[in-house]
Formats: sequence, C-alpha cells, structure tokens
Amino acid sequence: MRAQSVTASDALALEQQGKLEEAAQAWRTVTQQNPQDAGAFASLGVVLSKEQKYAEAAAAYRKAIALNRDLPGVQLNLGLAEFKQEHFSAAIDPLRAALAADPQSFQATLLLGLSCYGAKRFEDAATYLGRAAAIDKNNAELHRMLAQSCLLSKKYSCALDEFRSLQELDPNSYAVHMFTGEALDGEGKPDEAIAEFLKALQLAPKEPGLNFGLGYLYWKTHRYEQAVASFEAELAIDPRSAQALTYLGDIAMKNEDPEKALALLRKATQLQNDIRLAYLDMGSILVDQKRYAEAIEALNRAVQLDPTQPDAHFRLGRVYKLTGKDAAAEKEFAKVRELKQKEDDLTSKMGKSPSS
Repeated sequence: MRAQSVTASDALALEQQGKLEEAAQAWRTVTQQNPQDAGAFASLGVVLSKEQKYAEAAAAYRKAIALNRDLPGVQLNLGLAEFKQEHFSAAIDPLRAALAADPQSFQATLLLGLSCYGAKRFEDAATYLGRAAAIDKNNAELHRMLAQSCLLSKKYSCALDEFRSLQELDPNSYAVHMFTGEALDGEGKPDEAIAEFLKALQLAPKEPGLNFGLGYLYWKTHRYEQAVASFEAELAIDPRSAQALTYLGDIAMKNEDPEKALALLRKATQLQNDIRLAYLDMGSILVDQKRYAEAIEALNRAVQLDPTQPDAHFRLGRVYKLTGKDAAAEKEFAKVRELKQKEDDLTSKMGKSPSS
C-alpha cells in the first residue's frame, strides 16, 4: 500500500482486524498527508493506547487537542493515557476538562479522583472520590481511598463515616481500626482513638507501626508510662524504629534523664535524619549542658525541617544570645514574632475554636 493511497477507511479497517501496528502506521500516514486532521491524531492515539504505548498515545492526543480542543472524548483519553503511566499530576487537567464537558461521566470522575489521590492532592481526591463512591456504593477499595483522602486532608468527619462503613464490611481489618483511630485523634477524641488502636493490636499484634501509633496517643495525652511500654513494644518488633526512639528520648528528657535522652535521640537521628522533634530535643539538652556549637547544629536542623514552627527559632535565638551572637539572635526572635503574628491573624480570621 503506497503512502499516498492510505485513507482513514484503510486505517479503520486495519484496526477492526486487530492489526494494531499496521493501523498505527496507517494513521501516521494519514496525519502526514493532512497535518490539520485532529480526528486522525485522536484515532492514532486510540490505536497506540490499545498497544499500551501510552507516552506516544498522549503525544498524539495532545496534537489532536491543539488542533481541535472540542473534539469529543480526547481529553478523557489523554487523561487515561497519563494515568496509565502513573503521571498523576499530568492527568488532572485533561480529566478536569473531560468532566467539564460531561459532568455525569463516572469514568472521568473516578479517574480524576484517583489521579488527585496519586498526586497527593488529597482534598481534591476526597471531593471526586466522594462523588464516585456515592455511585459505586459497594466498592470497598474506592471507599478506603476516599476515607484515606478525607483523613489526609483533615476532613475527619468524612473519614470517620467512611471507616465506620468499612468496619461493617470487614470488622477484622486492623488497618481500618488504625485509620479510624487516626480520624478520631484528629477530631480531638483521644480515648476513642486509643480504643481503636487497641482493637487493631488485638487483630494484628505484630504489625509494625501499631504500637507506635498507640504510644503516640498516650504520649500526646501525657500518659508517659503507658507510652513508654508501647514504644518499647514497637522496638521489640522493629528495632530500627527511629520514631519510637525519638519519643522515648523525649520522655526521658521530660523525666530529667538527659544522658539517656541524648543517647536515644542520637540513635534515632542516625537511623533517620528528618525527625524534627529529635533535633529539637537534642538542641535543648545540649544547651543545658553548655555544648553550644552542637546545640546550634541540632536546632538549625530542626528549623530546616520545618521553618514554620516558632519553638526551634526561639531556642536557636536563645543559644545565639548566650554565645554573644546578638544579630543572629535578633533575627531568630524576629522570625518568632512573625510566625506568632501569622498564627494570631489566622485565628482571628477563623474565629476562636470552642474550649475542649
């Protein structure tokens, strides 16, 4: 078949016969013969997608959209091609366009929710997965992803509703109890959260992370003796749990045992160098021991890990003041004032929350 004789009908016939490679070549020839034929580029994308050549398909779909952005179905196909490549962020815009063109499309809604979830845009994921889950009520995996999206976007009421529904479907899922506990913690219900973690541990006593989660809840509510037992139980399962070591170090510091605390915190930072609390506590202990250079190093790391928290800036300012670095100290204290002002402004805009 000569290139100049290839028509769209030829390409379609090859596609219908399942000759995808030949069909793709035929569509390429059609696009070369008429570079303004948006439909031909769209059809090329379809064949390439069937061949699972998603990167090439996405390029063909984008060319079709550039020529005619109102061509039906192409935005959805582009979003799907990007989704198949796990290019979740790239999938979002075409899927939004597809949904705008057809607001009742379950496929566009679901794919958009899944893409937002994959891109860690959990608030948007909760919106679109919520719409999809309202249609597909019995899809447990969809409801689990919706519940996690609600939890990670701090929509705790939504998360609880979903996790409780999942508990009815599978009451023996330790993960559902764990996530329910996290949602209850977010709602400021620590005792109920602890009860859920205890249920999770009954179902999966050796599961890494569960004892730490329980210990964190005990730590948060100042039940330090119970927290220590939970963190030690976590270390018995996972001796390299830097989080458990950090919180044991924090409790040792609170119990005025700085040497024990420092040993635990140093071990934690050797295992994992991005736990802010470990560096913050180390800095505080080292200041008390007048080991100022080491304290500055630790507190600078705490600031680096989260510059929005005023406590590390304040403690760093104190060390600079103690060591005669007044300009550096004032810079840190100014940052503390700035962060406090932002916090006050936000509180003022939102209105003070009622006392618990």
